[in-house]
Amino acid sequence: MSTAQNNITYHMGLDASGSHVAQTALILNDAARLTYRDLSTQVGRMVALLHTTFGLSRGDRVLTRVEKSMDSLVLYLATIRLGAIYIPLNPAYTLTETIHFVKDSDPHLFVTCNIKQDEIFANKVEHVMDSTVFFEESRQMRPDYGIECVKSDDIACICYTSGTTGSPKGAMISHGGLTWNAEALVDMWKFSQKDVLLHMLPFDHIHGMFISLNCTFFTKSSVIFRPKFDVNDALDWLPQCTVMMGVPTYYNRLMGRSNFGKDLTKNIRLFISGSAPLSTVLWENFKQRTGHEILERYGMTEAAVITTNPYNDRRKGSVGKILPGGSIRTTEDGLVQIRLPSLFSGYWKNENEAQKLFTDDGFFNTGDIGKIDDDGFLWIQGRAKDLIISGGLNVYPKEVEDAIDSLPYILESAVIGIPHNDLGEVVLAVCVPESGSHVFLHESEAIRILHTKLANYKVPKRFLCLDQLPRNAMGKVQKNILRERYHSLFGTQ
Repeated sequence: MSTAQNNITYHMGLDASGSHVAQTALILNDAARLTYRDLSTQVGRMVALLHTTFGLSRGDRVLTRVEKSMDSLVLYLATIRLGAIYIPLNPAYTLTETIHFVKDSDPHLFVTCNIKQDEIFANKVEHVMDSTVFFEESRQMRPDYGIECVKSDDIACICYTSGTTGSPKGAMISHGGLTWNAEALVDMWKFSQKDVLLHMLPFDHIHGMFISLNCTFFTKSSVIFRPKFDVNDALDWLPQCTVMMGVPTYYNRLMGRSNFGKDLTKNIRLFISGSAPLSTVLWENFKQRTGHEILERYGMTEAAVITTNPYNDRRKGSVGKILPGGSIRTTEDGLVQIRLPSLFSGYWKNENEAQKLFTDDGFFNTGDIGKIDDDGFLWIQGRAKDLIISGGLNVYPKEVEDAIDSLPYILESAVIGIPHNDLGEVVLAVCVPESGSHVFLHESEAIRILHTKLANYKVPKRFLCLDQLPRNAMGKVQKNILRERYHSLFGTQ
């Protein structure tokens, strides 16, 4: 049944009345703060723009490639409040990368921070809007405070993800799934209206969009919403916060500052880490320096948060227990399988691919290898595939290999992730050159060219050349051999 209560924004305090409306919702900088009443008004203006000017309604798709800002947050909230589907892209994507997402998602509206590049899509998308112009137009609208009635399984967002091969796939995430996950995390992490969250995560990823912000808005608490992670900025804001969510890279960089310690973190009650493995060494050093035990959790685009360490029982090296109401198991081979209400509804336009990942009894194959101890704690041991996670961001080797193989004088390539003290993993390219190509295509030139084809975090840090790639009897490249060979290339033990 379609009801307003099924719309996730119903639970976010965006109504124009209530005891919480004077509570600070967003802290943008020292001078700019928005109450829940202010935020509700801005979202209402955006709803009016989307519905009245662009004719959007329930089920329509909004593709966005915008910088993180108050306006981009408002666009996200307004889209799902309207019952439309929000589709975020990394603003760093090149034109080559963006083509696939536009073609696959077939949006009704595309809002972009790079109109010069993306206006080429005007013949494929009904509305392609410059984000600066679009956001200014929204501020001129009369607010529409209505909440669209939706079904619990209606799609709120499509977030693109991928394995190590093929094009990125759009995971369809429902209003009900997001609501269930948020309510579980609020309880597990003991969020309250008194909390102040430091938000420095990207706003095109489930960590920054759903996991963090939903905890804030569901409890009508406050969030310090910064454009990106910066060590100096983090040190300035930490004393005003009670919670910080980040990836291991953030915590590693904070530890690199001598003035980071107990004094700056005395008001913090909770540090949470996700999106990439947290090393036990970093966990121990962080505790020794600050007195805080980082709470590690485990999730993925297709399921949001799956497991979390309990608030009062955080175990170093473990990603915790399955959320209440979910189920988890491992196969004989150690493959982690899950079943929980926040699981995605399938891949957009790719139902068959999603079906391959489910067992006959409804469990989802995560692609990760792990073990579950007698207390129910999950210990991730590795990834079943070759996905690289660098600084909390996913890098898909096949995409990078395709870009490298298009370079002049390159015969073939293999892309792997190798350990890095700061980023967790970095991208390494191992190439087989055509005869004499190493004379003409230097490493620096290859990197320069790839920066025009790929987002920065996907570009290999190093290019190494071999006469041939190691292969098994079936001709498959043995990336495990390459990983072992270059494991310590960046000095990581």
